[in-house]
Amino acid sequence: MRPFPEKCERTNTVKSFCDCISDDESADVAATGFCKRASENSTSVTGDELVELKKALKDLEGTDESCCCEC
Repeated sequence: MRPFPEKCERTNTVKSFCDCISDDESADVAATGFCKRASENSTSVTGDELVELKKALKDLEGTDESCCCEC
C-alpha cells in the first residue's frame, strides 16, 4: 500500500503536494494531517517539513504488514 500517490512524490511545494493528495482517499493520515495544518496556518509549514514527511511515508511504505515473515 502506498501512503500517497506516486505522482505526488514528484511535487516539491507544500501547496502542490496537498493539492495532489486532496483527491486521494487512501492517502496516509499523517499526510492529510500535514495538509490540514498547512491550510490552517500556511506560514508555519515549510518545504523542509514536506521533505521529512515524504521520507517518513516512504519508510512506512517499506513496512508492509501483509508480507510473510518468520515468526
